[in-house]
Amino acid sequence: MRCYRKRSTTTVCLLGSLFIAGLLVVLPNCIPVVVAETKDAEVCENTDRAPPRILLDGSFHELDGFDAIKNLSHDDFLDGGPLKQHTATKTSIPGGDSIELQYIRDLVSSEIASKLIGSCDGRSGWTTSPQSIGGSATIKATRTSRSCPLIWPQLYLPLLDNPAYASRLDPIRDEIELTWKLTQRVAELLDVKEEYIEPFQLVRYQPGEFYKEHHDHGSYYGADTEQRPFTLLVFLSDLPSTKNGGYTKFRALNNHKGVSVVPRLGDGVLWRNEHPTTGELLQEAVHEAVPPRDDDKGDGEVVIKYAMNVWIAKNKIQDNMDVSAYRTH
Repeated sequence: MRCYRKRSTTTVCLLGSLFIAGLLVVLPNCIPVVVAETKDAEVCENTDRAPPRILLDGSFHELDGFDAIKNLSHDDFLDGGPLKQHTATKTSIPGGDSIELQYIRDLVSSEIASKLIGSCDGRSGWTTSPQSIGGSATIKATRTSRSCPLIWPQLYLPLLDNPAYASRLDPIRDEIELTWKLTQRVAELLDVKEEYIEPFQLVRYQPGEFYKEHHDHGSYYGADTEQRPFTLLVFLSDLPSTKNGGYTKFRALNNHKGVSVVPRLGDGVLWRNEHPTTGELLQEAVHEAVPPRDDDKGDGEVVIKYAMNVWIAKNKIQDNMDVSAYRTH
């Protein structure tokens, strides 16, 4: 699937909030009311699938040696029905041994990717991506992308059947249920408990937009927050060809010659941000989002890269609810 701009809707937002366990929780971003329809919105189409590829030592290589991931439970919703078996596989990425860099194929389907993007489009959830250090959310010149925080389902699941809140939560019910199913799948994949998985963050890169080199672990910036042992980056769109850029680049890997991963819809990249036994920060985990580039066809299509950040926290999220401490990448 590739994504480009075609049509869009103009919405106004109805904001709401509720109290949970004595905390004021704002309903994510807005409940949209469509007031106009214009041109230039994202459209995603299925295209011929290219194999998983990386850029290594100046040339592109197809990845092989994939092994089945056997610990993922079947889910009718995520897997497209009771007769469809989930077939996710994984392999190590050459040059990425120091951070245990792995490529995971077929983690989510194109239908699930479209639902995730649609959730953010439907409630006008895309905002300028902040980079906050030590709890201060400020926009930096090192990134120009847009981000959309998805609903953290653990907060809302207990309220879906509560008559006092059910009607107010109906507009976001599908997103709550989808993010919970994905949270459970990630927990199985990484053998972690759901309460250590941060709220998912979608990110959107239009042509020329970027996120310069950065690290996902707060200790890299001298912060006590954002202690993230693992990062899982899931690609939610294809790019038409390797000429369109959009790679995730790890400059310090492969003896500082670099490793770049080509986006592929539904696949993920997993790496460690700290040493598994000592907890020492892994400096080699610095990475950047290379900007995507338009086709040279002159047909006016704007190629867009979508991805989803999944961060595994060292501490339970519920115990660290200062959401300003979480950067969106």
